[in-house]
Amino acid sequence: MRNILLSFFLLFGLSATSMAQTIDWGNSGKQKRMKSDTIAKKILGPAKYIATYAYTYVRDAADPNSKRHGETILEIGDRYNRFGDRYRLSFDSIYDEGAQRQITVMETTSQLLPLLRKEKFMENIIWDKKTNKEIIQRTAGLTQLYQYDENCPKLNWQLLEGDTIINGYKCNKAKTSLFGRDYVAWYAPEITMPYGPYKFNGLPGLVLRVTDTQNQFDFLLNGFQKVNGPRPIYLWSEKEIIKTNRKTVRQIYKNYCADPAGALTSTDVIVPEETKATVFAKPYNPMELE
Repeated sequence: MRNILLSFFLLFGLSATSMAQTIDWGNSGKQKRMKSDTIAKKILGPAKYIATYAYTYVRDAADPNSKRHGETILEIGDRYNRFGDRYRLSFDSIYDEGAQRQITVMETTSQLLPLLRKEKFMENIIWDKKTNKEIIQRTAGLTQLYQYDENCPKLNWQLLEGDTIINGYKCNKAKTSLFGRDYVAWYAPEITMPYGPYKFNGLPGLVLRVTDTQNQFDFLLNGFQKVNGPRPIYLWSEKEIIKTNRKTVRQIYKNYCADPAGALTSTDVIVPEETKATVFAKPYNPMELE
């Protein structure tokens, strides 16, 4: 199964995180039915509010026009916040629903593949506000899921003169630095939540937009609402998750970008030489430079 998924990823260039689910793409898909509870998860608590952000990033630092666009989501709970890719969460929801309803894999695949192609943000970030620690889950180029935890970064925000309107909210300006990049943020004091996309927390109001000063990464709020009904904040809990540290995951991803075919052949997948010849190095432009 893993061989099929890795080959599919290599040939069609789907998002790395999308390959973490064990979907059967085989010829018997029309007859197979997904088992219930196929996505292993640890539920941490309910979300009370959600904020969605358009996510824009420059794939290749040498080419400012190589922009890609995605959607991210911030789930806000009493103790935990979660930030991740909106389409990945939709993927999980549809996959679980299909499993519970015993819909055939082939039928569900028609809904899942478009979500995989839209997935752009590769991290699942849980913030435990009680301990002020973060748990990060992510892939690093292929299908393997990694997990590490660290203290939340302490951001040194500088409040600036200037204001603007975003989605009908009056916003004030601030700036900070994080992992080697400088950022300008706009926050809404009337939304009295000191949260924001990614790891941009600590301002006196919800962050509605944040952009690095080189215009390579941008998060822009396009929706904010109170949650109606159950919406769990959770960690993935597959047995195959490798627990490691941030430095190791960054290096694995850097190696993958330099040699994607080499990363694939380091697994148990056999890649034909003619296929290797068509796989080139990928741009390496991480949001975290340090």
